Amino acid sequence: MVSRRKWIRRGLVGALGCLTAQQVWRHGHDYVFADQFAVVEPGKLYRGAWQQPWPMRRVVTNYKVKTVLALAHPPTHPLAIREKQMAEELGYRWVHIPIVDQRGLGDWRVISDLLEEAAAVLADPKNQPVYFHCHHGINRTSMVQIAYRTKYCGWTLEQATEEIAQSFGLVEVAHGPDYRHMESFYRERVLPFRQAETSQAKAASPRPEPTRTF
Repeated sequence: MVSRRKWIRRGLVGALGCLTAQQVWRHGHDYVFADQFAVVEPGKLYRGAWQQPWPMRRVVTNYKVKTVLALAHPPTHPLAIREKQMAEELGYRWVHIPIVDQRGLGDWRVISDLLEEAAAVLADPKNQPVYFHCHHGINRTSMVQIAYRTKYCGWTLEQATEEIAQSFGLVEVAHGPDYRHMESFYRERVLPFRQAETSQAKAASPRPEPTRTF
């Protein structure tokens, strides 16, 4: 009869084996499959996380990506350096706009400025197809998608937020920006932009000639 100690030992070995297999699968999965990849607009916009080299090459090749927009990490971070080098190797354009409040770094730009800049990259047909991503492919990527939908696609904030809620989910974070910032972005950046466009369209439209009476 197998002693209790042997059963415990076998159980620990089995648990350790399962944990090891899970970790191997997890890291192997990251090296083979694109993390958080999704199609936003077929042939134009794709989103995801910061990828390992092999999945990144496949994304760029399979979807004929012309521009990669990176939304996280400082320029000196190893991931940023690696992705920039890959851009030079594969010939795609690499745009780096880390979505953080940079006023403490001696830069005047705030999060809404960076969101506008990133959304403009997505909207420019010369950049498309675009693959845009942050580190985990959730918060900053979703914020830029909402900025693009509201400013360039005519969507309401509710429509753009619901698109994220139905796909990746709305995640609140204790430190750093999340989707809640988009209320002020919509109010301060999108609505004035639409009003300016409407005013310009009215000013450019020909005025009807006055009716002449004889």
